[in-house]
Amino acid sequence: MKRTHPNCIGRARRTLLALLCGCTVAAGVQALPEDSEQPMNITADRGTFHNNRGEANFVGNVYLKQGSLEVWADTLDVIRNPETGDIEFLEAHGEPARYQQVQEVGEPPLKVRGQRIEYKPDEDVIITEGQGHVEQGGNTTEGHYIRYNLTEETLEVRSLRAEGEDEDAPQATWILQPEAVE
Repeated sequence: MKRTHPNCIGRARRTLLALLCGCTVAAGVQALPEDSEQPMNITADRGTFHNNRGEANFVGNVYLKQGSLEVWADTLDVIRNPETGDIEFLEAHGEPARYQQVQEVGEPPLKVRGQRIEYKPDEDVIITEGQGHVEQGGNTTEGHYIRYNLTEETLEVRSLRAEGEDEDAPQATWILQPEAVE
C-alpha cells in the first residue's frame, strides 16, 4: 500500500476545498472582478424595494443575473450597500433555489442548490439548507446543511440523520474527482 506524506494530505485538502467551493480573497468571495460592476437584472412576478436601505424582496419565478452571478428562486431577499450597490446579503428559497458564479476565468462555475441558500460575501460564507448540493468541476457534496467559510477554508456538512431528525434519512455524500486529491 502506498503511503501518503502528511504535507500531501494538507495540499490535497486545500485543493479539494478550493475545487468544491471556489477560491478566496481577504475581502470576499473571489468572483470575476467585473461581476460587481455589472448591472443587476432581475425578473419576478412581483417585488418590493426600499432603495434608501438597499433592501429588496422578489416573489415568483425569480431570476437574478449580475455578471457571472445567477440565482433562480421562488423568493429572493437581497440587501445591497446603498452607496456602492454591492450585495451584502442574499437569501433565496425554492424547490430548489439555485446559485451559481464563476470564480476564475476559464474555470467551471461554483453551483449551489437547496431549499434555502444564504450568501454573505462580507463574511465569505455560503450556506445551503434542505437538500443541499455544492458542485464545482465534477466534485460534489450533498447534505441537508452545507456551510462553507471561504476565509477559514472550512466546509461543514450535515445530514438530517446527523441532526437527529430522521434516522432513515440519507447520509451526507461527497464525490471527488481523482485530480482533486492528487
